[in-house]
Amino acid sequence: MTALPEPLLAVDDLAVELRFRDGRKVRGVDGVSFRVGKGEALALVGESGSGKSLIAMGAVDLLPPGAEVVAGRTTFEGRVLQDLGAADWRRLVGMGIGVLFQDAIGAWDPVEMIGPQSGEVLETHEALGPEEVRRRVLDALGRVRLPRRLKYASFPHEMSRGQAQRAMLAAALLSMPRLVIADEPLSGLDVTVARAVLTLIDDLRRERGMGLLLVTHDLGVVAAVADRVAVVYGGLVVEEAPAASLYHSPRHPYTDGLLGSLPGLSRRRLRPIPGDPPELWELPLGCPFHPRCPYVVPACRSARPQTQQLGESRVACLRAADLALPGLQS
Repeated sequence: MTALPEPLLAVDDLAVELRFRDGRKVRGVDGVSFRVGKGEALALVGESGSGKSLIAMGAVDLLPPGAEVVAGRTTFEGRVLQDLGAADWRRLVGMGIGVLFQDAIGAWDPVEMIGPQSGEVLETHEALGPEEVRRRVLDALGRVRLPRRLKYASFPHEMSRGQAQRAMLAAALLSMPRLVIADEPLSGLDVTVARAVLTLIDDLRRERGMGLLLVTHDLGVVAAVADRVAVVYGGLVVEEAPAASLYHSPRHPYTDGLLGSLPGLSRRRLRPIPGDPPELWELPLGCPFHPRCPYVVPACRSARPQTQQLGESRVACLRAADLALPGLQS
């Protein structure tokens, strides 16, 4: 039997704890596992507040204040991040992993020009002189189709959201990363600009053979770039499958609900999901989707679903083997 290739990024049993000013501690993410292969694009999708960003940023310990990884293991290129000292972790993450944050403008220091900020990663981790750093930054800005010298000397407030996102992509690519984590990279962009930015990210991924972990709520975006999709709800990965399989043969009711509620993906009438997603600190017992699920049975209200393999899908649903969900089939 041929051994499977080692994944670029492997996340096992990730748990993220949310901490509140009143002293409460709640696990908003618990027991999440996934893989990203070399050159592969994996999309984490789900409604706002589902826990997608906590999972992506928790995997590499880049969480905001108030959230902390309390369990799990992340392996990047065969090295366990949790076993590294602070200096080794900063170098491995800083040089091997590029990150595109959701707030493209707010992520920059407002009182520093874009160019010098972008070059900080090279100054920190590589023994390069200032002229070589400047040359690489200018080259990277050109690669993302920005006017190089003009934007090098620009401040963040002088850029549009689309330009700021492109500049962040340029900064992320400076270290020649083997993996890019893009956290809602199209947030706040109009349709035309968003499509251009997405195409640019995907072109650079294919050109450089990078892995991509894409966080988004837009299944239309996912269809254009993802090899595999992990659907997130209530801090859990409820389904993971190759993109084509997931779109046409979903195995989890939440996945089918997302597909049915988005215009343009199906010729059938829209089928919105009733109700609202739960807050991560107020998850119901049992399956977190059961209050909104049209296929709920009593066991769903008390038993946490275990992940099972069904065909090409890994799915966490007590009824997955019994359901025939329509997906995008006419």
